[in-house]
Amino acid sequence: MKIALLSNVNVDLIIRNLNNYYNVYNSYGFGTWLQELLDKNSGLYAYNPELIFLLIDAKELFRGKETFDECLNEIKQIENILEVVLIENTEKLIFVSNIDYPEDNIYPYKKLSYNKIVEYEWLKMLKKLCDKYINCYVLDIKSLIEQNGQKSFYSSKLWYVGGIPFSLKGIKLISQHINQIILAYQGKRKKCLLVDLDNTLWGGVIGEDGIYGIELSEFKEGGRYKDFQRLIKQIKDTGIILGIVSKNNKDDVIEVFTKHEHMVLKEEDFVITKINWDNKIDNIKQISVELNIGLDSIVYIDDNEVECEQIRHFLPDVTVPVFPKDTSALPEFINEVYKKYFFTLNVTDEDKNKSLMYKQNIERQRMLNVVNNLEEFLYSLQTEIKVWKATNNDVERIAQLTQKTNQFNLTGHRYTIEEIKDMIKKENVEVWIGSVKDKFGDNGKVIVWIIYFNDDIAELDTFLMSCRVMGRFLEEQIIDFIEKKVYMKGIKKLRSYYIPTSKNLPVKDLFLKLGYSITNINEDGKVTYEIELPTNNIRKSFATLIDSEF
Repeated sequence: MKIALLSNVNVDLIIRNLNNYYNVYNSYGFGTWLQELLDKNSGLYAYNPELIFLLIDAKELFRGKETFDECLNEIKQIENILEVVLIENTEKLIFVSNIDYPEDNIYPYKKLSYNKIVEYEWLKMLKKLCDKYINCYVLDIKSLIEQNGQKSFYSSKLWYVGGIPFSLKGIKLISQHINQIILAYQGKRKKCLLVDLDNTLWGGVIGEDGIYGIELSEFKEGGRYKDFQRLIKQIKDTGIILGIVSKNNKDDVIEVFTKHEHMVLKEEDFVITKINWDNKIDNIKQISVELNIGLDSIVYIDDNEVECEQIRHFLPDVTVPVFPKDTSALPEFINEVYKKYFFTLNVTDEDKNKSLMYKQNIERQRMLNVVNNLEEFLYSLQTEIKVWKATNNDVERIAQLTQKTNQFNLTGHRYTIEEIKDMIKKENVEVWIGSVKDKFGDNGKVIVWIIYFNDDIAELDTFLMSCRVMGRFLEEQIIDFIEKKVYMKGIKKLRSYYIPTSKNLPVKDLFLKLGYSITNINEDGKVTYEIELPTNNIRKSFATLIDSEF
């Protein structure tokens, strides 16, 4: 993946760190960042990065500026430049750092420095740009400095020796933060947070201490647990599934949720609960099956280190962070959990409704368990599929689906927002997206396919569906629809692929079942299929499919 890091100071050591994982553009001149941005013939644009990071050092930016007004004028000029860059590069995400402006002048105590006001004016400028342009983000370096302290973040020695203002610790922290942003851009975050209850969401044991004996309050000892819950709820609101795995009497737990005035998390915030006396390992396995997500998508939080170690041993794919011994650190702990495993750049409509969608899926499964006939069940869902050619409004969701969908993903191809945008522009490529809803609710945009047209043959590059709609034979209707669309273009052959991954075994034989012939199997296990069009193969159909292109 290509990224660019531009700065008004020497950031070679940061680039060196990032080059271990990414291809990073180096401008070979840390004073040329503005010229690089403005010159469309510069090396920056020839390199064509997907993400551009602008790391600005305030002391260097305002060097020689003697008054507040001079600093303000500099900010205004840079705002104008950034606005032009954002308008001309809508396909790229641009991260501009906020600033830390340390005071290193000697003043009488009575005189107040204007540096903090300059910091505020810069941040106000960034907020204005972020609110106006969807491709503008703040690179939050200021928070890193506040959390770690200026003395440990900067290095006078490195500055005077090599024009590097940051200490080795500061360089490491900046590199880690940029890496965190890139991983979020690539959609690499966990899906589900499972929590214990006693001495985790509240202090004490509900079965022994009772509802009014547990620690949970606005202030003092119970305040740490309330703040912990508040932050968990915020994680859930970014599109993460919440669940409970706890050895407890369910009636006692429900009483806490319904009657304790300081419970921030409510019963309805949790998609799935396993409140029983069964083995937690088995409970977590069942949750993985019922939600149809991999164990490696799950993070589990529990205060009991013995049970945590058992889960780490028997379910190594599940992430189990080390619970803090000092529970006053719970807010900091859950913040770190978010940053490491659930960090996200944006929240889509699908993310906001994810808990509801998974609850609806559980209801569908319960209904399936009580009916005798699968076909009768599928018809009773009254499923409606809407499909359309993707527009720029769909790009973020399509990229997210390619990054996150594992089980029903025939090729495992991962695409970024910029790559999807480029595909949409090409005449020989069609990118389609589909939404699915039924009588239980709307699953949102959950189907994607990408197809290339080459003279007398069409190639299905990508075909994927969210695990939330697997098992309904929707894929047969979609493939039937694709074949007819291809044939309408006068093309009589469709080529498709299966590229094995560690997760997509459920769709290994999909195309064979649909009547395709294998034309090649390479050493890596990639299978190439073809079918002559039109085909008379009968496909299962239990939904209404609407082509919204017309």
